[in-house]
Amino acid sequence: MNIDGVDIFVEQLAGEGDINFILIHNAGGNHQFFIHQIEMLKKYGNIIQLDLPGHGKSAKIPRYQMKDLSAIVSKISKSLFLENICLIGLNNGANIVIDTLMNDSLPVSSAVLIDPPLFMDKFFIEDIRNFIEALEEKDISTFVELLVDSLFISTDPYNKDIATNAFCRADKKSLQETFKGLIEWDFSAQELLTKIKCPSLFILTDEHHCSYNKLRQLSPDFDIGKIIGSKCWATLEAPEQVNAMIERFLKIRYHCV
Repeated sequence: MNIDGVDIFVEQLAGEGDINFILIHNAGGNHQFFIHQIEMLKKYGNIIQLDLPGHGKSAKIPRYQMKDLSAIVSKISKSLFLENICLIGLNNGANIVIDTLMNDSLPVSSAVLIDPPLFMDKFFIEDIRNFIEALEEKDISTFVELLVDSLFISTDPYNKDIATNAFCRADKKSLQETFKGLIEWDFSAQELLTKIKCPSLFILTDEHHCSYNKLRQLSPDFDIGKIIGSKCWATLEAPEQVNAMIERFLKIRYHCV
């Protein structure tokens, strides 16, 4: 799909229900990070999966502020004339979901946010800056291999290959600018969270990305679940837990049988 002169990989998968799921992957990943959720989601609706700019099969864009990335999602939604939208985001993709929810013109009925990096302290920010610096190396294959090993607790080689191939393929400059945009955006995250009006499920992991207590304090209406034995890429590492939480959320919020 061409968005403002930029080719963005978008794929539609037909499902059985009337919900339109838009899947937004993590920084450094691609649409395959949701490969284990597809069949479950098809029972409830259609799926729109995409590669973020500079990732997977999508071209680069000039700027990677959060508003630039959420604008891509909004324009895809409007181009496809989608109604009854459920936004599902992983890591930085979940932050993009939050920013997209600020667009009142989109018919979003619910959101699922999987391990979003929020309320980042100085140590977390320093980790991200070190990651940005490591991407300056000409050959990042060894770095990516170590990164992937460190971010899985226990998974099979297939999932590791998905993560490794995605990170090696991502444009380094795009990835750096995406993380810089995340750091800047996080200063406004608390205020934005209080403005979320649609039913929202937050799925947290063993990673230090997000505080359960702070989320609960900000909104008692959020549904919050916790994955056991997985770091930030739970869609790959613990899909049975992720899928069960999402499916329960959909059944309750949409009164699905």
